[in-house]
Amino acid sequence: MTKPVPLAAPGLLGAQPRSVSCHMRKVRKFTKEDGVEAGDLLHCGEDHLSAAGYLFAASPSFYDSAGYLAHMGIELLLKSWLLEVAGEFHAIHSLSKLWSTLMNDHGGPALSEDESRLLTKLDQFETLRYPNRKVPMEVGTEDWEMIDAFSEKVRGCMPQSIEIPKAADNLVRKVGRVLMKKKKEPTGGAH
Repeated sequence: MTKPVPLAAPGLLGAQPRSVSCHMRKVRKFTKEDGVEAGDLLHCGEDHLSAAGYLFAASPSFYDSAGYLAHMGIELLLKSWLLEVAGEFHAIHSLSKLWSTLMNDHGGPALSEDESRLLTKLDQFETLRYPNRKVPMEVGTEDWEMIDAFSEKVRGCMPQSIEIPKAADNLVRKVGRVLMKKKKEPTGGAH
């Protein structure tokens, strides 16, 4: 018999106690019916990758953030692709598993050894959101060159039917929102 694994401690950040068997836990699937669209995932993924490129170029102080954003960007590209060809994707973060699903179930191409190693490294970048001195993660500008090349491969393999929604006006639109800088209101009273 499998012993339930607690998912949250009672009272921890308002979490309610609950448990689930490791063998019985289901991974959530997202579909278009959930309000998720392939073009929006592609748009956000592209923006995460662009931001990662800026951060890698800016300073070693930002490499952790850049690595994490690069992981998220590739993850969203793969999930965009899966949503388009399969109508759904699992709520997982493993790039290797997402690629395996694309390759084994939807005709995605096999990876070279270098690409497989990169995907493994990118999967490790997900841990950059919780820095751990016992398991330090190395990340640097040489990683960006490989990530950028791999993201180009992914884009080239994705169905051409996936498009980033274009705005008819000059506003920046993303996932149904308008993004803009707001004017700062003067603070304080008269001088």
